[in-house]
Amino acid sequence: MKTINDLFILEGMKESVVLAGHRGLTRNVQFVNISDTPDVTKFLDSNHLLLTTGYAFKDDIQLMCELIKQMHALNCSGMVIKINRFLKELPTEVKLLADDLAFPIIDLPTKHTLGEVSRHILNYLNDDETEQLYYALHVQKEFSKMMIKGYSLNALIEQLGHFLSRPTLLLNHRGEKIASSHDFGMETMKNVEREIIQKVKEDLVAARQGMTFTIPLRDHQSISTFPVQTKRLYPSMLVIFDSLTLPYPSSQMAIEQAGNVISFTIIKEQAIEENSRLLKNNFFDELIEMRISSEEEILSRGNYYGLKENMDNICMICTIDQKGQNYESLQLYEKKVGELYNSIYDQLEDEIVHNNIEAILFTKEKYFVMIVQFPKFGEMDLNNLTRFIENCQKNLQGDYSISFGVSNPVFSIKDISTAYHEAVEALLAGYEMNKLGFINFYKPKELEELLSSVPKKDLKALYENTLKSLAYPKTKEEQELIKTIQVYLDSQCEISETSRRLYIHRNTVKYRIEKTEEMLNCSFRDPADSLRIRVALVIGTILKEDENQE
Repeated sequence: MKTINDLFILEGMKESVVLAGHRGLTRNVQFVNISDTPDVTKFLDSNHLLLTTGYAFKDDIQLMCELIKQMHALNCSGMVIKINRFLKELPTEVKLLADDLAFPIIDLPTKHTLGEVSRHILNYLNDDETEQLYYALHVQKEFSKMMIKGYSLNALIEQLGHFLSRPTLLLNHRGEKIASSHDFGMETMKNVEREIIQKVKEDLVAARQGMTFTIPLRDHQSISTFPVQTKRLYPSMLVIFDSLTLPYPSSQMAIEQAGNVISFTIIKEQAIEENSRLLKNNFFDELIEMRISSEEEILSRGNYYGLKENMDNICMICTIDQKGQNYESLQLYEKKVGELYNSIYDQLEDEIVHNNIEAILFTKEKYFVMIVQFPKFGEMDLNNLTRFIENCQKNLQGDYSISFGVSNPVFSIKDISTAYHEAVEALLAGYEMNKLGFINFYKPKELEELLSSVPKKDLKALYENTLKSLAYPKTKEEQELIKTIQVYLDSQCEISETSRRLYIHRNTVKYRIEKTEEMLNCSFRDPADSLRIRVALVIGTILKEDENQE
């Protein structure tokens, strides 16, 4: 951008004299406005130069002082005035104010018209903008060539720093460094880099939108961020030193054009990353569906994706609660559903990083799956995991609630399939209780609960086939036999303990056990027979409860 100093080479301005505010001749000029009205500030903006005859304040010095203050507040460039037309000389009060504010006031000879001078200045500024436009297109062309040839992001950032003659950084949406120009390789710049990143992370929202700040380590030099849009929900950021005073013909437009190409390069790398994510999810799908037969292959491929051996593994799955008006209206737009799921995946990755959790993120159908590994899972780990999930829900939930199912720990990578199904069961159990936005930990079903889900006729058949004539004891002896085998099994098949509990002699216990084994054609010492009879006894309790309810 041109300064007032640059204008003195133009026709009309050559013979002009600076009356006050000499220190402000470095002010930038972007536009020219001609006016003699007292309310001219309504039509002025930053970097505007005012051309006037001074008629509006020829009899009111205070009005002129007030105008100068207002123009200074707007960051206007200065004032070109025909002093001899109405004022004859610049009032001392005005001169002192202009000097104090470094606000240039320039006397234009009366032989030149304001329109003529305005035309010369605008033509000059437009030629300057045209040159900057061509340079910006040149930058865009060069960067596009580099992108097509497969240059890395580091090479692109190095080239941008060269074009702008400024140290340049590229940060991701979390404020972490992706690439930098060679300047940051110097030892003296490493602390500067850390301070910049810290400053960006302190206000990520503003930095992603574009902001200017200063840091003490560079004598409060201005540093600006520029958003770089990608496929992620939040943009990456270009960080450029002193971008407000770029060397000609560099401009903000050149930064924008370079930023566009860098954006395309990041999107290309994200596409490659998505392909890697697909391969990772395919491995997880094969692991869960138990389609990998070799344990060696499971360990090898799992290790490639970050799963370590000899660790306790917890599986956490989460999904969007598919209820509520917001979700149902979203279902009409398949693309938006996809965007929402991509956004949640990115945010979960961010949460894993921010919370310093050792987790590997997968997706399976509508579920986001996190495998978290611990050397030895304990109560403190459980508390940390719960806090992590609560943070995820707090930061991710907006118009849609998100629920989590969490498995028990498993002790081998090949058993992650079990953990996954436990987590799914925990999630579905929460939905069965009509919960939303919940965290549900897996609890194994008791035997009674499992048997209750079996059709009654099948339970009855198993019960009768196992206990035979003892299924429905009629005589006192049959009732005593049933009672004895119940206590015997509960006492881990210990005759002495059974005798003590029933208050009967050991030989009586032995006699009853032998008689029952003969009637049922089984052996209580056989684990399979023992289990079958234990289950039958539980079924008997369930059937009896059902009869009482009826």
